[in-house]
Amino acid sequence: MSTKQLCYIILFFTVSFSLKAQNEVIKIWPKLAPGTEGMENNEQWRDKRSVTNVYQPDLTVFLANGQTELTPAVIIFPGGGYNQVVMAKEGYKIAEWLNEHGITAFVLKYRLNRDAALRDAQRAMSLIRSDAAKYNIDRNKIGVIGFSAGAHLAGNLSANYLTRAYYDPIDTVSSRPDFMIGVYSSYQGIKCHENFPPTFLVHAGNDLKAPVQGCVELYLGLLANKVPAEMHIYEHGGHGFALETNKGEAITSTVMDWSDRCIEWLKLRGILKMD
Repeated sequence: MSTKQLCYIILFFTVSFSLKAQNEVIKIWPKLAPGTEGMENNEQWRDKRSVTNVYQPDLTVFLANGQTELTPAVIIFPGGGYNQVVMAKEGYKIAEWLNEHGITAFVLKYRLNRDAALRDAQRAMSLIRSDAAKYNIDRNKIGVIGFSAGAHLAGNLSANYLTRAYYDPIDTVSSRPDFMIGVYSSYQGIKCHENFPPTFLVHAGNDLKAPVQGCVELYLGLLANKVPAEMHIYEHGGHGFALETNKGEAITSTVMDWSDRCIEWLKLRGILKMD
């Protein structure tokens, strides 16, 4: 790589993350998140791309510009194996893609204990739904998208939105997603039921980190419970492809059409308007 190319890359990320700094960031809990009282703040960011030891969860807002009518919304759960949250690749970049299609997006930085992460996801959904008017959102078209561990969290929320603790009146607002999009996760322990939201699943058959069998089992569970579902399994793609196009042989032109198929599905579901 030439020095000139390296400078362009550095400039791109500097501008990109400078723009992120201008986005509104919402604390999802009015004080310290339940269970963190007395804990030390050991949160650490890695090049502004991922974060470990999440201390206090929050939402970064990406408004769909130029929309006069109420917009759909999606809460994004980036992946990271419940060891980190990959905020840039599976969060901010996904939000910008959703914005391009008239969808307001919120990137959730969630705590990395699975029980705490579920509570953060429930709280985030209730908070956004209660503030729908503030963000010009259709409160009946608020879904979730997750990647890897984030897709597991999306499935966990979709299955367990009623199993929750109540902190204040915001938690009485429904935390059920109106739709779910899950990308490359094993969905370990996720149990379907008839009130599971309509679901769009994406996976690669050669995923070595999250074997495709988990995705197939979730899909079959959805079918058994008569939940509307669509699944796309690609022969190649590996794990972690998101919207990336520069991972060499792990990414094929075929797997990268999942985002187009997803937008088509949202239109068929009536979440987005047909062209």
